[in-house]
Amino acid sequence: MRSAVRCVVAATKGKALSQRLSFTSEGCKQEQPSRNRRSRSCANHSILRDMKSRRNAMIRRRTAALGGLALLAVTNARAQTAWKPDKPVRIIVPYGPGGSADQVVRIYGERLTAALGQQVIIENKPGASGGVGTAIVGNAPADGHTLLLSPTAIMAITPTVRQVNYDINAFAPVARLSTPVLIVSLTNELGVKDWKGFVELAKANPGKYWYGSSGLGTITHLTGEVLTRAAGIRMQHAPYKTIVDAVGDVMSGRIHMVFDPSFMPQAKAGKVLAALAATKDRLRELPDTPTAAELGLDIASFRDRSWFGLFAPKATPRAAIDRLSAELGKLAAEPDIQHKLSLVAQIAYHQPHDVFAKQVADDRLYFANLIKELDLKLE
Repeated sequence: MRSAVRCVVAATKGKALSQRLSFTSEGCKQEQPSRNRRSRSCANHSILRDMKSRRNAMIRRRTAALGGLALLAVTNARAQTAWKPDKPVRIIVPYGPGGSADQVVRIYGERLTAALGQQVIIENKPGASGGVGTAIVGNAPADGHTLLLSPTAIMAITPTVRQVNYDINAFAPVARLSTPVLIVSLTNELGVKDWKGFVELAKANPGKYWYGSSGLGTITHLTGEVLTRAAGIRMQHAPYKTIVDAVGDVMSGRIHMVFDPSFMPQAKAGKVLAALAATKDRLRELPDTPTAAELGLDIASFRDRSWFGLFAPKATPRAAIDRLSAELGKLAAEPDIQHKLSLVAQIAYHQPHDVFAKQVADDRLYFANLIKELDLKLE
């Protein structure tokens, strides 16, 4: 009797459960009552138990997978932020002291020491148009402790047109630091009062006057070529090992024009004539100096491709590059850093490593085409 009651109860529950099942997919339809309710209800009970078991197993697997992904994300995040230098960080400047590259990195260097908790040592290693210092970093251990301060020329101009003693593919961009303000400075010995007066003089004496640069294939060299052609004048080129070497010559009148932000102090002091600035707006430090655009010279696309940035050996851990880039970005946003850079004709301009890497790649193509268009021989 009790057994019969249990069967009836089971059948009733099975019927109720089966009637609650309603799916839209084919083959899963609501069970209808039948004559053999007892056997049907027992089958339904077994099916439900099996479905519930499979569903629970699937939930457990998904939970485990999500938990694993969450753990991996946390681990990766910690790895990205955990890098700390365990010894002094060297930044190699591949030019002599006193130039724009040296000025920029020293402005960042002291504050970077505090940010990293390790001494940042800046070393000047000039030679071979920057090739000596660049090769040192390219051959250094890829551990984040040796970096290169590079201008556009070393990574995006010279290697595209001539053989160098380093491999540009052996480096990883860390961050862009600044954009130099290219100031066209004229010797006072010419007696001209502005850019228009110089152009008139140069047109009357084609090939007589000289402009100086920091070397073949540098941004100052290409600035000279682009600007003189845009103005319709012809000048001779005098390449120097470093632009600092040209300071005395332009003030004495041995050469007549230079394009470099490091001449800002001489321009402010009136020792050279700041004829124009390759900037979007007039400089606060030189309010009487017109921009290239004001003088009808379209060099905007060229101007924006002049930069200073930090590079590391290619295999440097991503965590190290991320940390360095992040700290440099914070420093570039500080008013004190921006002010100090403006005093040496630099604009704070941070690009994180991924963005900077694209900039470098684009600039290599741009300058290769420009040099071909200008038919320059850089050997």
